[in-house]
Amino acid sequence: MSSKQETSGAQPLEGITVIDFTLNGAGPSCSMLLGDFGANVIKIEPPSGDSTRYWGATRLGEKGDMTPTYLSLNRNKWGIALDMKSAEGRQTALDLIAKADVVIESFSPGVAARLGIGYDDVSKLKPDIIYCSLSGFGQTGPLTARPGFDMLLQAYSGHMSLTGEPGRLSVRNGPSSIDYLTGAHAAFGIMVALRHRDRTGVGQAVDVSLFDTSIYLVSNHLTDYNATGRIPGKMGSDFALLAPYGIFQAKDREFYIGVSSDTMWQKFCEAMERPDLAAEERYKSNAGRLKNRESMQATLRPIFAGHDAQYWVDMAIRLGIPTTLVRNLAEVSTDEQAEARGLFIETGVKGVRTVGTPLKLSVTPGTVRKHSPSLDEDRAVVLGRLAANDG
Repeated sequence: MSSKQETSGAQPLEGITVIDFTLNGAGPSCSMLLGDFGANVIKIEPPSGDSTRYWGATRLGEKGDMTPTYLSLNRNKWGIALDMKSAEGRQTALDLIAKADVVIESFSPGVAARLGIGYDDVSKLKPDIIYCSLSGFGQTGPLTARPGFDMLLQAYSGHMSLTGEPGRLSVRNGPSSIDYLTGAHAAFGIMVALRHRDRTGVGQAVDVSLFDTSIYLVSNHLTDYNATGRIPGKMGSDFALLAPYGIFQAKDREFYIGVSSDTMWQKFCEAMERPDLAAEERYKSNAGRLKNRESMQATLRPIFAGHDAQYWVDMAIRLGIPTTLVRNLAEVSTDEQAEARGLFIETGVKGVRTVGTPLKLSVTPGTVRKHSPSLDEDRAVVLGRLAANDG
């Protein structure tokens, strides 16, 4: 996907209008994915703007009302600010909804209903509406009123009990993976609901939560616990099922290597000129290496420290063993594979790029038709189309 791919050709979601009341990460990532494939997304913000306009210290755009986070989440949207606590703001929102196919909201459960734009209100106005709610803990259950954020759910759902070094304070996963996967789940749910509507003419509510996503992400660990009764703990960069498999320190920097079979281990030991390690009884099998992980790694550390990381990465690549340097974002930003995949796109702010859609379709690829709007930038366009009955 590239900013050079701005086209007027038909896209899969062309003709689908989305009214987007979401803030922060999960909801805007959902509506952006829909916009990338042609949906007409109208982003409705409070007069103060989406909270991500103020995250961090960097201010971008002519008005200084955008941040890198905001820019990364809000392309392909028309922006308008409405005071939903006022009668005028609510009526404008309802007028827009009446001509829409999809409503997405991330209010705390119950707030949309109090504003008169909950699912019951909207489905009476437009029975075939697809109404997607994103929240911390979902629209049902004893914790529905609690706020939810990515890091909170990492702690609540057990992610942090698995993340970090043994005996050390728990740490968060760097990327906001729960937020972004929740957004993807919401987009998928909306597409399923649209498919059903196309077949039956019936709309429905889509209930997506960070909590559900966070539990989904540890499903293999929960299944293992249910099968064995063992509670997994922190292992740093090690992997519970394979060894050696993780991050190691070379002479100059860190690298990852994933020896996933006994055959790989034998080849690696020979290439290291340490066939004795492959022959040693306690290291011959993966089960043995797992049982004797600490002594095995104590042996490997000084070996790895004898050469630069690239030496080990090149060796592993020749042997067909999964490997990479542990790269920083400066290195990632100039990555040739990302360039080849068209992942980097322009934001509309000079010199600032972001990441385009990760979805690759051969006939109807995602496109950039509009950069992220300044606060209330598109009021005249949105209200003009509404008055003209264009939707």
